Amino acid sequence: MLYGVLLISSILLQAAAVIQSIYLLRTTGWRTPWLLLVVAISLMLIRRLSEFYLYLSGHQFHSPQLFAEILAITASLLLLIALTRLQPIIVSTDAVRKQLNKSRRQLRQAQHMAKLGFWEWNIISNEFNCSDEMACMLACRKDKTDRSFQGLLERVHQQDRLAFREKMNNALYEHESFDIKHRLIIKDEPIHNIWHQAEVIYDKAGRPEYVYGILQDITEQTLAQQRLAEINTNLRQQQIELAHSTRMATLGEMASGIAHEINQPLGAILIYANGGKNQLAESSLSISETGELFEQIVTQAERAAEIIKRMRAFVRKEDVHIQEIDLAALIKRVIAFIHATNLSPKLTFEAECEPSLPTVQADTIQIEQVITNLILNAIESMEQANSHYQVIRIHTCTQDSHFVQISISDTGPGVAEDIQDRLFDPFFTSKAKGLGLGLSICKTIIENYDGKLELLTGSGQSGATFQFTLPTKG
Repeated sequence: MLYGVLLISSILLQAAAVIQSIYLLRTTGWRTPWLLLVVAISLMLIRRLSEFYLYLSGHQFHSPQLFAEILAITASLLLLIALTRLQPIIVSTDAVRKQLNKSRRQLRQAQHMAKLGFWEWNIISNEFNCSDEMACMLACRKDKTDRSFQGLLERVHQQDRLAFREKMNNALYEHESFDIKHRLIIKDEPIHNIWHQAEVIYDKAGRPEYVYGILQDITEQTLAQQRLAEINTNLRQQQIELAHSTRMATLGEMASGIAHEINQPLGAILIYANGGKNQLAESSLSISETGELFEQIVTQAERAAEIIKRMRAFVRKEDVHIQEIDLAALIKRVIAFIHATNLSPKLTFEAECEPSLPTVQADTIQIEQVITNLILNAIESMEQANSHYQVIRIHTCTQDSHFVQISISDTGPGVAEDIQDRLFDPFFTSKAKGLGLGLSICKTIIENYDGKLELLTGSGQSGATFQFTLPTKG
């Protein structure tokens, strides 16, 4: 009877141990050690079941067998307790293992997506290891026989290799940072552009011991930057062409005034020349009078030459030339040019410039174009409204010590409210003739210098005021 109780207890304990082991086996992903444990306990359970069958058949068991059964029960109980205690540890460890594997997969995927490789070099043993992504980038062999720092160096473009060596030597022995962009040559592949960084680890004596490096394939970014630079270059060239065309159109609108202004000195030259010719024929011209006559001819010729010079400068087409600009002098030149070519006797200018106005950094022709365009728009607005009092006021002052502010006001009818929001849109115009590009180009020019062009005054009889800012030098 006692043996039967012991046998049943042993069977129950071993069955519980089998169930616990199977649970751990499923939890840990059917790993081999737990599978072997399940098999071993299952064999012990089968043996106990066979003994229980013999017991039910009336087989007699002796004292040594009873003692062995007590030991089996004790061992099964201890095994069950151990499995129960180990279960949370094993489950937690397995969860950490799964999370670690997941993190590794994510890291490999991130490195692949970012085209980022990692390498480490033991300088003392010359052992070199690298990530799978870097091995793929370098087209290394699967047997890893070509994974070495020398192998990496041999793949650096020949024209970049010397700079790479110098950077690495400075990092190893001068404690400088290693940060370089270079090209890689991979067999049967296009040239790769690489951004490379490394950090050197030194021993207690200050000698280099390890080097850890990362490299990223930036070929696509480099090509994109090159394409963007080409687009920007083409865009700047188109802006120059468009601005030049606009200046030519502006000059065409001013043609009658320019012709009148040039005709005046030419007519004066003709009068002085004919008068001198007649007086010379009559021998009534003294030497001093001859000198005065030629001086007048020279003055009128210089006047005509100055007009032509300003015209040529205004319409010249060349790359942007940034230089220091004295805005007061520039505004004075523009006013003189427009005043000379405008035939309206009603037009007057009022220019007010702040004393000691700082210079600005810009292209002279571009800023002349902006001011000229704004003034001509103001003149046209006042003439269309048949204003009897035509005044253009130009006010220049500093703003926040970092910008110069220029405002141009007129006494015309102002700008209608329904077109103010579209005033700077390309190809929008309220004129019967015109392309609608003048203000758009002016706005682009000013914004290219980090300035701002805006309309301050709306519709009404108070006229319109356009204001723009330019950064001061420095």
